[in-house]
Amino acid sequence: MSLHRRLILHWPLVMAAVFSAFTLVLLWSLHAAQLQLRGATDARLVADSQRRAAAIADFVAERQEAAIELAGSHEIEAYMVNRALGMSAQYGLNATLSLIDQRFAQHIEQKTLRGVPVYDRIVFRDEDGVLLSDVGRDEHGAALPAASERVPGVVTDPKTFHMVAVAPVTYKGGLGGTVVTVTDLRLLSQLLISSGATEASEVKYHEFLIADDGRTIPGSEQAIVVAKDLGAIFARLPENSVVAAADIPGAEPLGRLLVLRTAVTGAPLSTITLMAETEAYGRLAPRAFALYLGAVPVALLLAAFGFDRMRRRALRLEQEFSESHRHSTELRQRNEALSMEISRRKAVEAVLYDKTQALDKLNAELRVAAAAFETQEGIVVADADNVILRTNLAFTRMSGYAEHEIVGQPWRLPRSGHDDADLVGEMRETVHRTGGWQGEVWDRTRAGDVYTRWLTISAVKDDAGAVTHYIGTYYDVSERKRAEERIKELAFYDQLTGLPNRTLLLDRLRQVIGGNARTGNYGALLFIDLDSFKVLNDTLGHDMGDLLLKEVARRLTACVRQEDTVARFGGDEFVVLLANLSTHDSDAAIRAELVGEKILAALEQAYHLAGYEHLNTASIGVALLDDRQLSIDELLKRADLAMYEAKAAGRNTLQFFDPGMQTVINARAALEADLREAIRKDQFVLHYQPQIDDQGRMIGAEALVRWAHPQRGWVSPAEFIPLAENTGLIRPLGNWILESACRQLATWAARPETAHLALAVNVSALQLHHKDFVDHVLAEIDRFGADPQRLKLELTESLLIDNIEEAIDKMTALKGRGIRFSLDDFGTGYSSLSYLKRLPLDELKIDQDFVRDILIDPNDAAIARMIVVLGASLGLIVIAEGVETELQRKALTRQGCHAYQGYLFSKPLSSGELEAYALAIAGPRPADVPPEENLVAATG
Repeated sequence: MSLHRRLILHWPLVMAAVFSAFTLVLLWSLHAAQLQLRGATDARLVADSQRRAAAIADFVAERQEAAIELAGSHEIEAYMVNRALGMSAQYGLNATLSLIDQRFAQHIEQKTLRGVPVYDRIVFRDEDGVLLSDVGRDEHGAALPAASERVPGVVTDPKTFHMVAVAPVTYKGGLGGTVVTVTDLRLLSQLLISSGATEASEVKYHEFLIADDGRTIPGSEQAIVVAKDLGAIFARLPENSVVAAADIPGAEPLGRLLVLRTAVTGAPLSTITLMAETEAYGRLAPRAFALYLGAVPVALLLAAFGFDRMRRRALRLEQEFSESHRHSTELRQRNEALSMEISRRKAVEAVLYDKTQALDKLNAELRVAAAAFETQEGIVVADADNVILRTNLAFTRMSGYAEHEIVGQPWRLPRSGHDDADLVGEMRETVHRTGGWQGEVWDRTRAGDVYTRWLTISAVKDDAGAVTHYIGTYYDVSERKRAEERIKELAFYDQLTGLPNRTLLLDRLRQVIGGNARTGNYGALLFIDLDSFKVLNDTLGHDMGDLLLKEVARRLTACVRQEDTVARFGGDEFVVLLANLSTHDSDAAIRAELVGEKILAALEQAYHLAGYEHLNTASIGVALLDDRQLSIDELLKRADLAMYEAKAAGRNTLQFFDPGMQTVINARAALEADLREAIRKDQFVLHYQPQIDDQGRMIGAEALVRWAHPQRGWVSPAEFIPLAENTGLIRPLGNWILESACRQLATWAARPETAHLALAVNVSALQLHHKDFVDHVLAEIDRFGADPQRLKLELTESLLIDNIEEAIDKMTALKGRGIRFSLDDFGTGYSSLSYLKRLPLDELKIDQDFVRDILIDPNDAAIARMIVVLGASLGLIVIAEGVETELQRKALTRQGCHAYQGYLFSKPLSSGELEAYALAIAGPRPADVPPEENLVAATG
């Protein structure tokens, strides 16, 4: 029955259902709209309350930050320094405390909230709790925290309506006192909204504060609309959840009000928001009205359903009678068909019996024939029409086909896909002409595997010379073929990755070069080296390295065309040969770059190696192949040079060969040879750049190496120092510098004007991490009799990161002999405070990059100030390098830095020039106090 007819038959029920559905949808839409309105209103209330709670939390956090700022103010810092120096109250401490009082009074006057002062009182106490400065007044007597408090914090006291912020004053790692600020909590009500109502029935929107213990914190301009005993009830309400007052036990007197509690982050306070339900949601339709409307269609639907049920029952009785008559007719027809089927099957069984007898006879004959021709070679017998009549077991084993699968089928030879059509034509022509054929053929097993066999075909003819049968004999030559393939594989393929090896690559490269000469096409040679492959081998073992190489080979093969060559050149080096890219060099370069970028993207994906996830990148050098007759060695050298240029550019990148690379390489090789000769012939000299304090006195110098080349003259350190580090020559050069510095210290110790000078010597990573570094330094000091307290070794941040524990051990060992350490270029590297506090340092050097723009760049000025404060807190000397103008020196002095080095005072000088310079600027120094201790005191 069609749907249309069904709807007509059940029209009363359909009409009632449509009317009911429409009514229910209307009621559901009304209910959903009410829920959506309530949800939106609640979300707005929560958002407004959270914003004001966040404002109060920010106000509390600002009080903590202000207390910390006052504790670290220059006035308190000056007081701590003066007290540490033993200054008496009469000659300086009282004056410093007066400055602190002025600073506190100024802070109270400046910090207001909507015209009302934020602070009632600011106090500075020493570590024993003695009041040193007390500014402002506290009418309610807020309790002050313990004087030994070391951790900054904020404490609220709902009883006295006060908030107390405390910040410790530290000096040289110890507690020097505390700064305490007192703020009236009632001031926070300025940040809330009040309706001004005095009765709960009059409230439309009102906010106030409570403490976590339930105490209500009143505001100076807010009306109190709730009883105080409701504060404890509100304190237990869930956070950020709008609740009707009528649903809160004990809050029923508030009537139809909504209540919302929002906690203040960082303080034991909460904001309470009261809002009338009619103000929030408006006037909503009562639920009884909706129920009444919903009952009408339900009753109508039930009546229509009863009427339709009775009508359908009558129709069902009529259908059952018709169905019974139809079943009896079908049963009679099936009985007639069954009788016919029985007769047909009896006839078939008779035919099958005759055929079985014939087959038994034939099988007996075949068994006799099979015993006669079963050999180790596979045999196929076909009739004159090339239909297979029989095969032996050897052929079954070779081909994988059971005999019944191919007997009676055409004999199709061969079936491997290796030029089958031409071979079959040759077979037929030869057999027809000579009566036989033999040769090597490729065939395919039932499983799809291709195999090699030696096939002999013979034609069997009758007396009249007509062909009656064909006999094919298969000889297995797979072992010989596998041996030949294995020999070829060992000679031309890499055993680990299965890629072509260097020998096969060079052969294909010769072919591509020859093809380019004939066609004018361009190709490309990509030399690929894995970055950080040695790290994987050293950490996880060579098995993991082999897995990585196999996966790299697979990814490289997937990135190129079938005609291209991917070869393993050796170790972690691969070569990709791209042929026939284009007849234009620019197009060829673009296509080679696209392939290179595709390879970089594929190789930087994560590798999953036996349960480990490993990330690895590669550097690629590209050399184009054109029609010029360049040697293979020259092409490989170009690609190799471009690869090293890619590594120098930061790795995980691609670089094309530039003819200028060879010039740079040649120049670098020449400079390296000259550098080795210079170390052997002692062509280096030391110059010394003075280090000056803020009184204009020379306190030391930094040793700077210079190269006096016999032909090129003075060679810049920026040119030969990086080369020395890359080639490992920095260690013998650094040892020569250390030896010369110790000799110079011994010479200075004999002269009054230079005996007090310290000499700073830069140390390279190769020197520091060498196992004999400590012994070598101590041996040089003992050899020349130099004062170890005048030797200062300068280290860089990046040098310490590699092996921090080893560096600390070696520094501690040398520190025990009096040798001092300076951290050079501080702020330009990692600047990790976690290792800075562990290092046995004596000095921090502000890098010249921050000094250069200190007058024009606020960031550089802030960094310099931070380094000065950090050095003072750690008890370290701070010296600025690269000072070139008087304005820079004055700016550094104002920030607390009192030691300098740069061209403002002197360029690097020879030994004799430095001694003359020291004599010229020599002046009186505090007796028996080393210059460095003066600098620490001044910095603090």
